[in-house]
Amino acid sequence: MSDKTEGTKLEELFPIPDDRRTMKLWSYIPVWWAAMIVVMIFAVGFFAIHPYGPLNVTQALVALVFSSVFCGVLFALNAYPGYRKGVPYAVQARSSFGVKGAKIATIIRSLPALCWLGIATWAGGLALNSITQKLWGFGNVWLFYLIFLVINVALALGGIKAMKGFNTVGGFILIGVMTLTLVQVLLTGEDLRSYEAFAFKGTWGYGFWTVFAAGVACIITGALNVSDMSRHLAKSKREGANNWIGHIAGIAPGYAYMLLLGIFYGMATGTPDPVAAILEISPITAMGIVMLVFVLGAQISSNLTLNLLPPVHALQDISKKISWKLGVIICAVVSVATCPWILFTSENYFKFMGVYSCFLGPIIGITLADFWVVGRRKTDVDALYNVKEGSPYWYTRGFSFAAIIALVVGAGISLLKVEISWIIGLPIGFVVYIVLARFVGMERPAK
Repeated sequence: MSDKTEGTKLEELFPIPDDRRTMKLWSYIPVWWAAMIVVMIFAVGFFAIHPYGPLNVTQALVALVFSSVFCGVLFALNAYPGYRKGVPYAVQARSSFGVKGAKIATIIRSLPALCWLGIATWAGGLALNSITQKLWGFGNVWLFYLIFLVINVALALGGIKAMKGFNTVGGFILIGVMTLTLVQVLLTGEDLRSYEAFAFKGTWGYGFWTVFAAGVACIITGALNVSDMSRHLAKSKREGANNWIGHIAGIAPGYAYMLLLGIFYGMATGTPDPVAAILEISPITAMGIVMLVFVLGAQISSNLTLNLLPPVHALQDISKKISWKLGVIICAVVSVATCPWILFTSENYFKFMGVYSCFLGPIIGITLADFWVVGRRKTDVDALYNVKEGSPYWYTRGFSFAAIIALVVGAGISLLKVEISWIIGLPIGFVVYIVLARFVGMERPAK
């Protein structure tokens, strides 16, 4: 193998053997709980219900719970190569896209991650600014934004072990604070049953599916590169048991809870801004500070797991000279250039997720088709790490045209209905890739 060596660090692209897995199931699940607790998810729940969205409360609850369970299954399905063989997504994608083509998939995945990194860090800066304003009457959101960015970078530089430690502890703490927050909403808010979203007729048609699509699109980025995390999960004696339990129990409950919290917060406060909502609903300063600390913890945990791992691995795949630490710093700088202060207040919040899902939906479909159908659940690790010309996954000059065509077709059709883009693009990418790679025989390695 041309780029595979022994004794590598856990943050590098090399496969992680079974005896070096750092996460047991009991720690893996709360890591995902912490990653799913993202304050911007508040807005997804809020914008789902009338008068800001197309659904009544019952319809929104069904759509968002459905999307949470679907995400858990999607994560588990795409996590298998990482879980079984210890390979990251940047390497996993070589099987479907080719040695060079895989970089297309990882770069497309990295762009929304960098935007989310900026958005989450900006939200953390707003929270810090709110704390100092409430306690001492002064603040500087730009200063706190940069301070919070430095905190995120410092934790990420510690690598996967530091991330695991923070997120494992943070997951349990954040779930507790979330529960405290929900109780506070129910106790201090007006009678939620009188809220007009309960009586609103809503729809079980197209509007319902746009909300479901948004619920998945918010974290579809993480579903694509889930192997970056699953390769650290210790295996169970039963084939795949830890993979299924780790992702169903790790993704669905925490994510659903956060979405539903957004619904109740929205009804009680009338604002989709979680920071403003926390301040409004807190009867005493201490309670507000506790809840804002929750915001800070949520941003750090989600940034480490969902928004830094993918782009750093993409940079490492592009250049061997980029180390984990250098990659973290580069991504932090680029996240500032995405202007999160604009994205955070954008009125086209769902459209932002829909646009990047036009591309991520087909890529996930291609990745799933390659592993489960075309590749028949076999992962040739030696072939994946052979990046020389003429290697099994070299295809045509390093690119798989079966995957590229499936991506272009899926993304192009998805753009016609951005609101439900991944619902269209995922199955199209899945089917087109199977037809081209298996039945047409376009550029598959010789058996």
